[in-house]
Amino acid sequence: MAYFLASAVHGVDYVAEVERYVARYVSLKNPERPEGERFPVIIHGTGGTTAQALELVEKAGARGAVLVGFGEYNSFASALHTKAELEASGRTAVVYHCPSYAECGPVLAKAVRVSAAASSLIGVKAVLIGSKTRQADIVRERFGWHVEVVSLADFESAAANSEPDGEALSLFKDERVAKVAAALRKLASGADLIAIQCFPFLIKARYTPCPALALLNAKGSTVACEGDLSAGFAMLLLRRLAGESSWIANVVESRGERATFAHCTVSLDLVERWWTMPHFESGLPYGIAGELRRGVYTTVSISPGFEKAVVGRVYVERSGNYLQSACRTQATVRFGRPVRLEAEAPANHHVFAPGDVAAEAVDVLKLLSISTVIY
Repeated sequence: MAYFLASAVHGVDYVAEVERYVARYVSLKNPERPEGERFPVIIHGTGGTTAQALELVEKAGARGAVLVGFGEYNSFASALHTKAELEASGRTAVVYHCPSYAECGPVLAKAVRVSAAASSLIGVKAVLIGSKTRQADIVRERFGWHVEVVSLADFESAAANSEPDGEALSLFKDERVAKVAAALRKLASGADLIAIQCFPFLIKARYTPCPALALLNAKGSTVACEGDLSAGFAMLLLRRLAGESSWIANVVESRGERATFAHCTVSLDLVERWWTMPHFESGLPYGIAGELRRGVYTTVSISPGFEKAVVGRVYVERSGNYLQSACRTQATVRFGRPVRLEAEAPANHHVFAPGDVAAEAVDVLKLLSISTVIY
């Protein structure tokens, strides 16, 4: 997962000492024979390693690199030089710095996480249920995604012919929902992401896919609402970094440091309790109302064209169903500063995951050439 570079001019014993330390935290590959990599982790053990790093990136066919530099023997200087050269050539790079190699274990692990997360967002297999969108073209062109478009008619037929999903039937007591869950589960078995255009579905079917999405996301699949591939992109990013499912939500209102978000589904593993209600806009069965656990979350919102994003560390202060004029699962969050969503939000949909991985999310988005602002 990582490559260690060093110049013998700085002393064979010193180089061996640093490499032994690094190998305690990351798996090292042979820099003379780099594998095909999207964003390799390159650890500059000493100075004088920029040319070797650039050659490695070229041989690997990489889009960019995650670089680590220490405060000894011009290591950091070489990392910064490599970053500048990569950016000048049209590639992306992020640099992590440790004042001393001997205190760099957590930073090395972070570098590997960021590289893995960015790499996982290239070549994604996605299923879009509904009709083809501009977003599908963008992710194909920019990130090499394979997007299979399944028409609503074909999905409805697949659901109708599915055996009801036992877990969904036990939870929601509705065979229609259980059949949708079964059809989605089958699609998810061969895909990284599913996005369903749920409003055309519910208008025709007269019930929503919201409960099935709530279950599948809790069970490890990533399923986005409203056919929104940019929100799905954020969900995949946060699942990789936070190790948990996430909640996609609409903006309801904004009041400086606080804002309220809501949606008619929520991953069941994120809530302390949940219940079904009529879907907000349509009044059809079912919306999912739930109470998110209070605490720190990371939020990401990405523009429909994938050209810009925002990332924030927020605190969920209140959650449940306490507004009559909004979708069923609601949460009021506190930002770290006053935020003008009307000016700063790149999109309506914001995705929330438990924990603070905001800094890592920013670095992943930088590697993917998505301009990012911090809430």
